[in-house]
Amino acid sequence: MSIVSFSAAQKNVRPLLIRGGGVITMDPAVGDLLTADIHVRDGVIVEIGHNLEVADAEVIDASAMIVMPGFIDSHRHLWEGVIRNALPSEDLNGYFMTVNKGFALAYEPDDVYLGTLVSAIGALEAGITTVFDWAHIQTSPDHTRASIAALRESGIRAVFGYGPPDVQDRGHQWPHGLLSLQKEEFSSTDQLLTLALAGYSPEHVPDEMAKGLFKLARDAGVIMTAHAGLNGMGEPNQIERFGKEGLLGPDVNLVHCNTLSAADWRQIADTGTSVSITASTEMQMGQGVPPIQNAVDVGVRPSLGVDVETSVPNDMWTQMRTVFALQRSNALELHFAGKTAPALIEVADMLEYATIGGAVATRLDAKVGTLSPGKQADIILLRADMLNVMPVNDMKSAVVLNMDARNVDTVLVAGRIVKRDGKMIGVDMRQLASRLYASRDRVYAAYGKPPKSPVHRM
Repeated sequence: MSIVSFSAAQKNVRPLLIRGGGVITMDPAVGDLLTADIHVRDGVIVEIGHNLEVADAEVIDASAMIVMPGFIDSHRHLWEGVIRNALPSEDLNGYFMTVNKGFALAYEPDDVYLGTLVSAIGALEAGITTVFDWAHIQTSPDHTRASIAALRESGIRAVFGYGPPDVQDRGHQWPHGLLSLQKEEFSSTDQLLTLALAGYSPEHVPDEMAKGLFKLARDAGVIMTAHAGLNGMGEPNQIERFGKEGLLGPDVNLVHCNTLSAADWRQIADTGTSVSITASTEMQMGQGVPPIQNAVDVGVRPSLGVDVETSVPNDMWTQMRTVFALQRSNALELHFAGKTAPALIEVADMLEYATIGGAVATRLDAKVGTLSPGKQADIILLRADMLNVMPVNDMKSAVVLNMDARNVDTVLVAGRIVKRDGKMIGVDMRQLASRLYASRDRVYAAYGKPPKSPVHRM
């Protein structure tokens, strides 16, 4: 029995008219509009303007809302939804030992399905309409099928990063299963899911293996994504060398990049390689200072990711505010010390990183990331009449600095309404909770350690 019912959250047959909202389009050609309407038909934005009239349209009253593109989370391990908030104090090495070498070994396919599903639904509830799922839980073909099934059922737009397993004796097919997956599950471009290869950078494995992964992804025409520049791991300038050897480019996404050299960063910029920053986990786990300034200095527009819900919340506001405060704090400290300081980033930059920056990183910028006629209708409506934000004096500042997931009233993915009036549509919360808690109990039992202070049922 499905936890999410598509009969309740199916694509709208009637056109939609989102009327009277303050609109942040993130499209320079359209700009921001204090009051405007958006016409959506067949999942696509048809027109943005004033006083639009659309015959037989379902009208969504946005008069007390700020309307903007859905957030794009460019890096998350969704399967870890079952072990949310399990690691409040671990550093990176502790994470590897507890999650990769511990919990991951205990996961059965149904645990992967439930962890991925609850994380994806949670992302949608928080206004994230696209997520890059770095799924390093491909223990067996059944684990892989469970990952994909959960993403498909959730209704989120996702890039499935087919990643390495931590268990080597369960029949996994990574990485060469990529080609059969592409044929069997991702042959159509007219779907919400796309395929990527999640692998290793040259800092972490022998050159021959890293180059084989990069070549496999490129030959298949999919994104190659890898963690790079983690504190204490790898040798300097490995990324620069890969760039010079032609292995970087817009089809490569590097995650974290905290300790990369200036030469590495120049190669990233010169090759158009995308970068995902997950500031909260990077700071909490000792991975290194989130490299926002490194990116800005070479003209790279980064994207933002949640990374691991074992340690951080599932929303993009946490990531935006962490990056915003970090860069400005460091720059202002230099300024007040009388030293040369970089320019301060602005709230508009944060919205770029969380929308179009993520669209570029996921290679979906032709479809999403801005509210533009002809693009897919991945749209969120944020309540501006709540105590945490009113009165609104600057729309972008209000979104970045005052709002949070409570303000997410309505969410559309490709024109399908998946959340409305603050409630998820078509989600059987009772069944989800029952199965999720049972999965949690089983995983912890197989892992051999009880939760620290568990809530047993909701």
